[in-house]
Amino acid sequence: MAFRLETQNGITIGIAELDERLDAENSKALQKACGDWQQQTPFLVFDCTKLDFIDSSGLGAIVSCLRRSLEKNGDLKLAGLNAKVSMVFELTKAKKLFSIFSNASDAAASFAVSRQP
Repeated sequence: MAFRLETQNGITIGIAELDERLDAENSKALQKACGDWQQQTPFLVFDCTKLDFIDSSGLGAIVSCLRRSLEKNGDLKLAGLNAKVSMVFELTKAKKLFSIFSNASDAAASFAVSRQP
């Protein structure tokens, strides 16, 4: 998982590029990394462009990261979901929890728009 920080209109946004699989084998690593990232900013984008498989453990990890961001008055947005991954979010109704964008740039830019007075 690659992670970088961007600043847009004075807001620091963390962008994490998720790997090909998010499952029971690596979901705990995502939760730990997310906690580290949230020490830097509560505004996160998970770029799912490379993500090809997600199971319930992976979905739970992402929802947990969202909850912690919201507790810090931030948010977590998703970007680049392929049809297979999007279907998992749709079938589990988790899609209703997230703002989902076609790419990470649009997701990051949405923080600046939503935070303006």
